[in-house]
Amino acid sequence: MTNIYILDNINFSFKDKLIINNLSLNFYKGLFYGIIGPNGAGKTTLLDILAGIKPINKGKVILFKRDIKTYNRKELAKLIALIPQEYHIEFDFTVEEILLMGRYPHLTRFQSLTDEDYYIINDTIKSLNLKPILHKYITELSGGEKQRVIFARALIQDTPILLVDEGTANLDIYYTIELMDILSKKVEKGDTVIATMHDMNLAVNYCDYLIFLKNGNLITQGETSKCLDSKIIKQVFNIESNIYIDNKTNRKCIYFFRGGRDE
Repeated sequence: MTNIYILDNINFSFKDKLIINNLSLNFYKGLFYGIIGPNGAGKTTLLDILAGIKPINKGKVILFKRDIKTYNRKELAKLIALIPQEYHIEFDFTVEEILLMGRYPHLTRFQSLTDEDYYIINDTIKSLNLKPILHKYITELSGGEKQRVIFARALIQDTPILLVDEGTANLDIYYTIELMDILSKKVEKGDTVIATMHDMNLAVNYCDYLIFLKNGNLITQGETSKCLDSKIIKQVFNIESNIYIDNKTNRKCIYFFRGGRDE
């Protein structure tokens, strides 16, 4: 397997508060990673570190055999697309203009979009059914529509690594499944997806590998089929659960209940 990231004993603090504590991880090409943990576990911070947005206080982050600090912003934008949990745009850009921005990292100064660029853009518009809102201003969209546009822009950026921070939080069930299926297809083609997730049922059915965090510490990690069980869920979230497997489809479903919760 090709190594994408090496995180070597990293720490991150903010205002004297330790957010990530001595974390070491490896990420490999062509896998769907789910980062799981309660609020305040350090999940979003970890994605920002992987994106090169937040500098660590200690340790090393190696991206494709180079220290991430040695990359400039354009180099990183060709390798990593980030779908943030919240995205604020104060200017009245149209959806079409937002989508075109996804190709900017691949252009040289003053270069126009090529036929290949327009093919990627139009294919994404079609696959996510964005044509009806293409000429609307981003500020006019609902939360779910805006999330789909930001998701589409990341796909148009066409990078080997896609970081997703609760990327389906504002979406209904239909679009949630649609976007998760698109992410799975990217992984099948050899790309790497690293996503923070609160929905454990999505994680167990889409992710190849799970990483459990709590209070900035690594609790456990491993292949989804091997590391996910009720004991881990209890340890991380302090809640009881049962995991069921549909014998016909092999799909898994987790049921949660509050009985036995520690106070």
